[in-house]
Amino acid sequence: MQKLLRGRLAGEVGFTLMELLIVVMIVGILAAAAVPLYLGYVRDSRLAEAKGLAGSVLTAAQACAQQNTPSEGTNCALANLAQKIGVDSASGNTPDTRWTNGQITVAGIAGTNVENMAAGVFVDSGTGAITLHCRTTDTGVVVGDPIC
Repeated sequence: MQKLLRGRLAGEVGFTLMELLIVVMIVGILAAAAVPLYLGYVRDSRLAEAKGLAGSVLTAAQACAQQNTPSEGTNCALANLAQKIGVDSASGNTPDTRWTNGQITVAGIAGTNVENMAAGVFVDSGTGAITLHCRTTDTGVVVGDPIC
C-alpha cells in the first residue's frame, strides 16, 4: 500500500484546481484595486496636458499685450498667437487634433481620449486675479468650476 501511494505522489506534478482558483482570485482582487487608480492617473495626466496648453495660451497672450499697445492696432487674436502656442492658426487645433483653443480655454475634441476635458484661464475684472479652472465632465469650462 505504501509503495502504491509513494508511486502515485511521485508521479503527480502541477497545481491543483484550488491552488489555481486562489491565484486567480488574488489577481482579481489586485486588478480591482489597481484599475480605478490607473484610470484616475490617466485622467489627471490628460488634465495636466490641458492646463499646460491653457497656460501657454495665457503666457503668449500676456506677452502680446505687453509688447503691443492698443494704439498700434495690433490685436492678440489666435492667428497672431498660434505659432507661439503650437496650434493651427485657422482651426485652433493642436497638431495631434486632440485639443482645440477657445478664448484662453482648451477643450478636448470629440472622438479623442480627451473629449470630456477642458481647462480655462479666467481673469477677475474686479481684482485682476488670474485663476485656472478645470472640468472633467464636458468641454464647457466656466469660472465656477474647481480650480486646478
